[in-house]
Amino acid sequence: MGRQRSGKFARKLNGLKKYTSKFSFKPSGGRGIKADRKKRLAPEGTEALYREHAGKLVIEIELNSPKQLFDSFDPAPFHEKELDPDAEEYIYNAVDEFPLKKSLEILIHLPPAEVSAEIEDNLKKAIRNHFSYKKLLTEIELKRLLYQGRRNLMIALIFLFLCLLTIRLLSAFEESLMITLFSEGLLIIGWVAMWEPIYIFLYGWWPIVHRRNIYQKIINMDVSVGTDSKEGEKSYRYFFASKKSS
Repeated sequence: MGRQRSGKFARKLNGLKKYTSKFSFKPSGGRGIKADRKKRLAPEGTEALYREHAGKLVIEIELNSPKQLFDSFDPAPFHEKELDPDAEEYIYNAVDEFPLKKSLEILIHLPPAEVSAEIEDNLKKAIRNHFSYKKLLTEIELKRLLYQGRRNLMIALIFLFLCLLTIRLLSAFEESLMITLFSEGLLIIGWVAMWEPIYIFLYGWWPIVHRRNIYQKIINMDVSVGTDSKEGEKSYRYFFASKKSS
């Protein structure tokens, strides 16, 4: 039993290592996990995990090469490439932690040999192009959802009208148990048919608009490239460290 358990533990550990070899999070400042966790639970909240620069909180990405930020299967030119899904998710989630009015910026850490004015300009364009495309897809999704809501609303209203009309016609007959059951069933079904369009117009479009606003905020954020990852006082946060080989 002991060997079987140790074997299972080893397989899980190897699987975890394979996952973290691509994108991993590490606590900054050389502090332990417990110290970082205490800082996260401090009254300052999420802002305590990020450095501040010129009045803006900094979302930091640490890479060994600019290519690590992009999807390796995308054949598009460098500044038009799609971001790696993990990189996109990290940036989106980091921005989503704060109110839309909160000022943020992105700082990409690269080795000195990888830094140049051209690389910095390409990274800025690539991030803006990627999230501009994501915003465009979100706007298309929103238009389709609202069109679907309007279409379903018309169908539901017509169906509800037919149900109420049928109930009115049935009321002309002598009241019986079957007629009552049929009338009540039609009334319930008619209003149930209204649920989907009502849900779309009351709740369904909010998450899409929220995503669109997050993408727009990322598009407007400043993006800069640095060659180190020095931490200040408010640096007890997790760095995004990409280790994906190109």
